[in-house]
Amino acid sequence: MQFPVPVPEGIINLPAFIYFDVDNRFTAAQIQRIRNSIEGVLLNWFRHHNQKWNGGANNGVSELAACANTYAINNLQPVWYLGPPIINGQVATNVAMDQFTQLIRDNGFRLSPPAKIDYLIPAPLTSSTIRGETVFTKKRVPLSFVINPTQLDRIDVNNLTLTGSMFHAWLHRAGYRHPEGKYTSFFIGEAPMCVMRDFQPKNPAVPDSDYFQFFD
Repeated sequence: MQFPVPVPEGIINLPAFIYFDVDNRFTAAQIQRIRNSIEGVLLNWFRHHNQKWNGGANNGVSELAACANTYAINNLQPVWYLGPPIINGQVATNVAMDQFTQLIRDNGFRLSPPAKIDYLIPAPLTSSTIRGETVFTKKRVPLSFVINPTQLDRIDVNNLTLTGSMFHAWLHRAGYRHPEGKYTSFFIGEAPMCVMRDFQPKNPAVPDSDYFQFFD
């Protein structure tokens, strides 16, 4: 499976495509849902950089960064990070999207090991959606995930929800982590929840668990 890489303003040296080896047990319909979710991640990465570019000043605040800045206060930096302290969700988003750029380059230019999308039906059935393991290095990280096909078959799980789940898995591959079962206030939880809400403010009547039930 391959995906064309959109080219944001201000970003150079990008591959034409990124590539994934997909388990042959997924159905055509399931593969299409995986494709939709990865395309959604690429679109959010693209939009962030375009909005941050701000006509060349490179000082804009993307919708994603503004939303994450409102809610994310914990684990703002990836585990490999050695730079200045990351003080808020806006800066954390900029660092994370730069790391997505690194992941895309390493995958598309074949600098990282092949990315594999594996098939696993867990017990209980809804206990996992898209799982990416946290990595402790910045470069040459394979964009590999384990996906629960039964979640892909659910008609009550829309594409935006799956994009948020995939975005969360990419953040694990970018070096972010959270305590087991804890997502609220953590960057790796709040940023994908922003994606799932289409960057709208939280609704007090909708618990975070409605979203993070799809995170691993």
